[in-house]
Amino acid sequence: MKKKGFTLIELMITLTIFAIFSVYLYQTFFSQIRQSFSLNNNIDVQYNVNKALNMLTDNIRSYSSTNETKVLKSSDGSKSISINQNGGIQVNSVNDSGNIVNVLSNFPEPSSSPPADIQYDSINKTLYFKNDSQNKCFNIDSVDFSTENKNGIIVITVSVLKGNVHIESSTAVNVKK
Repeated sequence: MKKKGFTLIELMITLTIFAIFSVYLYQTFFSQIRQSFSLNNNIDVQYNVNKALNMLTDNIRSYSSTNETKVLKSSDGSKSISINQNGGIQVNSVNDSGNIVNVLSNFPEPSSSPPADIQYDSINKTLYFKNDSQNKCFNIDSVDFSTENKNGIIVITVSVLKGNVHIESSTAVNVKK
C-alpha cells in the first residue's frame, strides 16, 4: 500500500528543527535591538558631555569687558575659582549646596549686557544657560574645575551618567591674557 504525505514522526522532527531555528533568530534579533538602544544611549551621553564642555569653555574664554570677573563653581557647591580680566586665578572654598548652583557666573561692568550665567540643576541633572531654556545638557552628574593657580590653566571635568553608562571627560582652558 502506497502512502501519500508525511508520517507523524517526520512532522514532529521538522517542527522541532523549525522551533530551534526560530528561537535562535528571535534571540539574535532582540539582541541586536538591545545593542542598538545601548549605542544610541552611549551617543546621547557622549553628545551631552561634549556639549557641556563646549558650553563651559566657550563662555570661560569669552571676555566681553575689561573689568569682567568670572566665577566658576563646582556642581556640588564646595569650591569656586575666580578669574579676573588679566587671567589671575583665585581658588576659594564655598558652601553653596542648593538645588541650583551657578556653575559659571559673569560679573561684567554695569553698562554691559546681562551675564550669561551657566547653572546646574542637581535635581534634574541639567546644565544650562540661565536665560536660555532651549540650550540644555542633560544627565550631567557633576561639573568640577581645578587649577594649579600659577600657570593660568583651568581643567574642566564633566561627568555624565545615564542608566549604566558613565562618561567623564575633561578639557583645559588657558585664561592668561
